[in-house]
Amino acid sequence: MKSAIFFSFFIACATPSFAEQSLGVTSIAVTDEAQTRPLNLSLWYPGSGGTQEDVGANAVFTGVIAGRDAMVTEDRLPVVFVSHGGLRSAEDSGAWLTAGLARAGYLAVEVNSPRPTNAATAVDEIWHRPNDVSRSIDAILRDPVWSERIDKDRIFVVGFALGGTAALGLSGGNFDLQSYNLSCDEPAQGPDCAWYQSQDVALSDVDQIELAKPRRDTRISSVVAISPEYSAVFSGGQSSVEAPTLVVALGHDNALPSVTPTALLTQAPFTDASVFDGFQTCTPAGPEILTDDGGDPALCGASTEARQQAHDAMLNKITGFFEGVQ
Repeated sequence: MKSAIFFSFFIACATPSFAEQSLGVTSIAVTDEAQTRPLNLSLWYPGSGGTQEDVGANAVFTGVIAGRDAMVTEDRLPVVFVSHGGLRSAEDSGAWLTAGLARAGYLAVEVNSPRPTNAATAVDEIWHRPNDVSRSIDAILRDPVWSERIDKDRIFVVGFALGGTAALGLSGGNFDLQSYNLSCDEPAQGPDCAWYQSQDVALSDVDQIELAKPRRDTRISSVVAISPEYSAVFSGGQSSVEAPTLVVALGHDNALPSVTPTALLTQAPFTDASVFDGFQTCTPAGPEILTDDGGDPALCGASTEARQQAHDAMLNKITGFFEGVQ
């Protein structure tokens, strides 16, 4: 299979000292002749210089300032692939997470998958997402510049929401197909069940053969799944994981399934947080825009300060977990 990777960035041969611009960001577009899913990768790293850009900003959410195509200031970076958000999340919706990981000394790669245009195509996202992460790992390992910058023995994955589901699959979790097909019939429905039903799409319309395939990627050292969707329908719970796995549950209403922790599975409830704390901080106009558009202003949380505290706590937990996996 021949891959074509288009990229636009500049890396200096020399490694300068860490300057006023602490973050760098660049982009790689990944296409494949055998795939119909172009991926846009946002790479965050310890960097210096570059053209300052507010990455991930929109009318509702704030962005993160980083130097576009900045010089890399560190060598042999551990790399974290990030799959953030649900079916209709905006590009770079996990900028707070990737930026925080880069500040901690990682190359953080947000995998921006194509947004499905309708429910009929969206139903297959649950197995596309882990494939997208594996394709992104392929792209970085084949890249002549970045493959020399990373520590290939320290490849990690962090996922949030549907991205968290992908992370569990990449760690070795397998779905119980019958339970998944019926999960929109349960009282505690998934976040997109009403949307699927409004377009006469059932979860059982998913490609059953693809969903049943194992998605374990043995190049991945460990994973973190933040509030993963459909986590209760993994075969044998989440105890089937084959790599060190941290499952983070945000809020009282997002309780972890009843799974006994194992040597590979660690659970971390953040009961003072909300599942919405997996998103960026909001702009001052964010709550009003959400209300006017029929959305939920609770997405913005109690305050910017509270959300930042939740972000900091999650980042500390994630980086501590990765540092403990050697």
